[in-house]
Amino acid sequence: MKKHINPVIALISCLALALASCGKSDADGSLPTNGQGMLQLSFDIPGYGGQSKAAEYDALAISTLRLYKVEPDGQGGATESLIRKYKPATDVPANLYLAAGKYKVTVEAGDNSEASFTHKSYAGASEFDLAAHETKIVPVVCKVTNIVVRAVFDATITQKFDKSRRLYVCASDEFSRTDAENNLVPTLEYTEDTVGYFLLPEGTQNLSWGFFGESSDPEIDKNGTKTGKIQLPQQGMQYTLTLKYSKTPDGYLTVNVKVREYESAHDDSFTFSPQPTLTGDGFPIGNVTGYYLDPVKFKIASINPLSSLKMTAGGQQYDVVAGGAAVDGIAAEGIAFKKIDEYNSSLSLDGTFFAKLTSGVNELSFLMTDTDNSEGKATARVAVAGATGASSTDLWFGTANLNAIVTNPSGTDIKIRYRIAGTDAWTELNASKGADGYTYTAQATDFKAGRTYECQLLENGAENGAVRSVNTEAGIQLPNAGFEEWQKSGKAWYPYASGGTEFWGTGNPGATSLGDKFNLTTGEADPRPGSSGTTCAKLQTQFPNMAGIGKLAAGNIFVGSFGAVSGMGGTVNMGRPFTFNAKPTGLRVWYKCNVGSGDKGRIFVCLIRMTKAGATCHVVNTNDADETAFSPSDEFLYTQKSDASTLEGHILGYGDLMIESSVAQWTEVTIPINYREQYNSEKPNVLMVTASASYRGDYFEGSTDSNLFLDDVEFIY
Repeated sequence: MKKHINPVIALISCLALALASCGKSDADGSLPTNGQGMLQLSFDIPGYGGQSKAAEYDALAISTLRLYKVEPDGQGGATESLIRKYKPATDVPANLYLAAGKYKVTVEAGDNSEASFTHKSYAGASEFDLAAHETKIVPVVCKVTNIVVRAVFDATITQKFDKSRRLYVCASDEFSRTDAENNLVPTLEYTEDTVGYFLLPEGTQNLSWGFFGESSDPEIDKNGTKTGKIQLPQQGMQYTLTLKYSKTPDGYLTVNVKVREYESAHDDSFTFSPQPTLTGDGFPIGNVTGYYLDPVKFKIASINPLSSLKMTAGGQQYDVVAGGAAVDGIAAEGIAFKKIDEYNSSLSLDGTFFAKLTSGVNELSFLMTDTDNSEGKATARVAVAGATGASSTDLWFGTANLNAIVTNPSGTDIKIRYRIAGTDAWTELNASKGADGYTYTAQATDFKAGRTYECQLLENGAENGAVRSVNTEAGIQLPNAGFEEWQKSGKAWYPYASGGTEFWGTGNPGATSLGDKFNLTTGEADPRPGSSGTTCAKLQTQFPNMAGIGKLAAGNIFVGSFGAVSGMGGTVNMGRPFTFNAKPTGLRVWYKCNVGSGDKGRIFVCLIRMTKAGATCHVVNTNDADETAFSPSDEFLYTQKSDASTLEGHILGYGDLMIESSVAQWTEVTIPINYREQYNSEKPNVLMVTASASYRGDYFEGSTDSNLFLDDVEFIY
C-alpha cells in the first residue's frame, strides 16, 4: 500500500474587522492585530529522525521555505511577491503574523545531486487563503523531484557474465563509456539490483546507459556490451531497466524498460507537523555548545499549548513541566522554565544543573507533549569543562592521550596534569585544542600497566573540574605460569592440561624415548611459600641411556615445543608468537636449586621481533649446537649462524640469570629486561622464556646432581 505522509501547515487567523498588512515582528511574541492571521510551522522527517537512510545526508538541513503573497495583477492574472524566506526551512519562527489574503508556500529540500544512490531531492507547494475568523490546515505534499532509475539484473546475467557485470546510467544525451568511467558526466554504476536518483543538467534532455559484461565463455563475452537511452525522462517517474541474457534475432542481450510513477516510501516525504519543537537559543541545536558562566537557553514552540516537558541528562530524568506548568522545586535543580505565551516558552539551565554532570560532552534529551498529545523530541549536546580521562593508550610505548573539555573562550594557558593515585607529585603537560573547539589533548609518555592514574584540567594556572581516574589494564601474563597443569601422554609428561594451551615445552619427549624414567621435567607437590597452587616444576638433569649408551640431558622447561629426536640429539622449537599489551620491565620467578659440580643453572627471557616471513620460533638442533644455539645477549637470530642470509629476526630485549651456587630455600628474584635503544619503535611478536638445570645442556654438558625447582613465573610491568 502506498503511504502518503503530508506536510501540514496550520494557519490560525484572528478576529478582524478590516484587512491590515503584516505588522508585528516575528520574534517579539505579540499577539496578531486586527486583520491578521497567525501561521505556525514545525518540521520533521518521519521514520529516520531528521536524516535519510544514508545517515550523513539530511535533506531538510539544506532546505528552503519561501512564502509568497499572491495578488491580482489587474490583467486577469496574479503576481507573487516573496515575503519570507527561511534556509533551512527549520529556521522558520514558531509564530508568523500575516494579513488576511491569498498566499503560496513552497518547500525545496536536498542538495540537488545530479546522480546519487542516496541523495534525494524534494519539492512541494500549496496556495491558500487566510481569512479573519478562520483556522485552516493546509497540506503540502513534498515529492521526490528526481528521475528514478531502478536496475534489475536477471539471473541469466549473473550466470552468463560470471567474471564481471556493470551498468552505467548517465545524465547525458548520448552514452560514452569514457565519460561514464571517468565521471565526466553525472553517472551511477550499478553492479546489483538497486535504485538511483538523477537530475538532468541544464541542456540535457535524456538519460543514456551502457551495460558491460565479462564472461569466461568467449562466445558470450563478445556479446557482453549494449547501450541505449531513456528519452525525455520525467521527474518523479521511475524507469526500471531489466537486463536479461537470451538468444534473440538481433542479439543475445535484451534490456526492457518499464515506466511508472515513483511511489514514495515513508521516508521519501517530509512532514511539516504540529509537533512541539525545541531549538537552541543562540546556537544550532545540532552543534555542541559549551557551558561557561552564562546559562544555556532553549526555545520551545508548539502549535497547541505545551502540556509536559521531560529532560534526561547524566542518567537522571527531570520532570520540568506537568499539566502545562513548571514543576515545583525544579528551580532548585538549576532549571528555569518560562512561559512566554500560549505557544512559546523558554528553558534555561545554569551552573547548579551543570555541576551535577561529569566533565565532557553531555547529551540532553527532551520529550515534549502538547494538549493534543502530539509529541516532539530533541537532543542537545553541551560541553562541561574538566578532565575527561584518556581517549587512547599504548602501554608498550607508555603513551596515553589525556583529554579535557575547555569552555572558557578566554582560556589561553591550558594544561592537563596527572599522577599515580596515592602519590603527591603531579606531572603537567601542555594541551592542544582539537577540531571541535572544546576538546584539548596532552600526551603522557610514562604510563604503565595495572596502575590507577589521576588527571585534572589546569586553566590559566587554576584547577578546573574534578580529578578524574584513569585505570590502565593489567599487563598480560604467561599461561600456566604456576605449573599447576600437567598431563602424561605415552611415556612423557607435558606441562599443560589435556586439551589445554600448549605453551610450555620440555625435552621429555626426546629423553623418554629411552624409557619413562627419564622424564627430565615433572610437576612436584612442593609449591613456593604463599602460593595459591599446589605444584611447581622440577627440572632434573639426567643421563638417558640404553645399556650405558646415551648422552646427558639437562632438566629444562621453555616456551615452545620439542621438535624431533635425531640420532643421539634432537631439535627444539624455541619461542612462540606472543602479543604484549604493555612493556614489561622484568621477569619475576621463584626458584630453588642444587648446582652440581662444574655446572650452573640458568633462566633467561627474550622478546624477539621475527622479520623472516612465517618465522614464529627459532629451532635449536643439539646435533649442530654451534650453528643453532644462541645467547640471549645476541642481537640477531640466524637459522645458521655462519650464513647471514638465514636471518630470522632480532632480540629487542632480554634478561638473563645465571645460577652459580645452590639455593636450598625458595627464593624470589626479578630478572631485569634490558632493551636495545635502536629498537624502541618496535614491538616483539615472539617470546622466549627458558629455564635449565644445566646451562650447557645444548652441548650435552652438565651434572646429574643439578636440579632446579621453578614456580610462579610473572612479568613485572
